[in-house]
Amino acid sequence: MSMNADDLIAFLQPHFPDAFIQAANQGNKFDVRVVDASFEGKRLVQRQQAVYGLVGDIIASGEIHALNIQALTPQEWEQMQANQ
Repeated sequence: MSMNADDLIAFLQPHFPDAFIQAANQGNKFDVRVVDASFEGKRLVQRQQAVYGLVGDIIASGEIHALNIQALTPQEWEQMQANQ
């Protein structure tokens, strides 16, 4: 089975039930953005580990070859939107 962006969102959403999640992929290389209040007060590496830890088995299986994670708080996301 080959994973796509929608599959990744569906996989992550139960772990971040209140999050806004976007994903895109080219083949088995993925970009994912998770906007969730649980990232408040956490360093960037801690946020990425929270996401990476969930998909470790999928990466090990080879379904995901590369994963670029953008983990933001709702406030950071709002600021990004305002600056565009």
